[in-house]
Amino acid sequence: MTSRAAASSTNRYRIIALALFSLIALAALVAPRFIATANGASIEAEPQARASAQQRRRGAVVRPPRVDYTHFSHRTAQHQLACDNCHKFPSSNWRQVRKKDDAFPDIAEYPEHQSCLRCHRQQFFARERPAPAICSVCHVANSPRNTTRYPFPSLGAAFLNSPRGENFTSDFQVFFPHDKHIEIIGQLQPTDTLERNVSFINASFTQDKKQKEAKPADSPDKSCSVCHQTYMPQGTSDQEYVTQPPKTLSDAFWLKKGTFKTIPNGHTSCFACHSQDNTDLKPGPMDCATCHKLAPATPARTDFDPKVAAAEGINDPVMLAAWRKRTSAANFRHEGGMHPDLSCMDCHKVTTMNTLDAESRKVHVLSCGGGGAGCHVTPTSDDGGALNLELDGRKASAAFQCAKCHLIYGREQMPASHVKAIEAFQKK
Repeated sequence: MTSRAAASSTNRYRIIALALFSLIALAALVAPRFIATANGASIEAEPQARASAQQRRRGAVVRPPRVDYTHFSHRTAQHQLACDNCHKFPSSNWRQVRKKDDAFPDIAEYPEHQSCLRCHRQQFFARERPAPAICSVCHVANSPRNTTRYPFPSLGAAFLNSPRGENFTSDFQVFFPHDKHIEIIGQLQPTDTLERNVSFINASFTQDKKQKEAKPADSPDKSCSVCHQTYMPQGTSDQEYVTQPPKTLSDAFWLKKGTFKTIPNGHTSCFACHSQDNTDLKPGPMDCATCHKLAPATPARTDFDPKVAAAEGINDPVMLAAWRKRTSAANFRHEGGMHPDLSCMDCHKVTTMNTLDAESRKVHVLSCGGGGAGCHVTPTSDDGGALNLELDGRKASAAFQCAKCHLIYGREQMPASHVKAIEAFQKK
């Protein structure tokens, strides 16, 4: 080997040795960092793993339900304030929502924005499109280009006929002491003012001439018709049903006209006496909480069946509102048979009635003839008593439904009060 070749070979070995040495030195520097990172990750993972295991043992974390800001509830604890914190009497629009002589000072509009901003500023300025969801509590379009609001519930028919009035259930019950009003209202002479102050009664509420003449002037319940009139009466019409029944109806139930009585909806009739000008008569129009009481979270049980109403195509808001409150007999028709000839007090114990107590509003079966009148309760089924025939049907088949008077209740066991009414009549 020449001296030049030997030198070249020696240089290659030196380069290889230098490269190997550099790699070993680099590995010595980097390896500790990888080891430290791995150890750190392991140390951090341990408490996380322990926390996850503990969470699995305790169960999933319970998160509070998401608040629905599109619906306002007076039952919310933070909303249970004095009424005048939000509602101002009278509202600025009271002359516009009712025209001319029908207008009177009233709360006829939703609270102003400032009432909401005190607590809901974050929701008011939320980055939601087309507008914050909370706007839909009052506003129809939920858009900054359309500031129209829904009619306020105190406007009665105008509210019920709006989209917001459909299937509306108030957060409140109304306390009305019939015993304190029945004599006073009965003494009032019919005047144009009185007629105007019950103007919430529309054409559908009008009674036919025969029905009006049925009650003499000295009738003990003459004051009842000031507030309660037969709604959508059949009168002399040949059409007795509210909607067209199927041809195969036979004896099955189908809602008939003249079933319900009207109930004042709004302040119109109340403020005829309890007005801003009549300061001596309490409560005044600003004493909201005297009459409006927060309803129980669980509503009273009634005989109304929404599936039946839907199947029969009943969508009249006044009719549905009255039907939902039927705590006794869902199918009872005020205009039917001899019912118009009876006194209201034959069935309704108005002097002891508490409008906040569903039990006191119930009409008891004795008023159907079990007290001795013998209309729907007779000594035997051969005498034609409807209750007798229903009891016979239930005895013959446990699946028999008492549909003469009831919807929901008619599918259940017949109460002892009904059986006792027949037995009491038989002993006389």
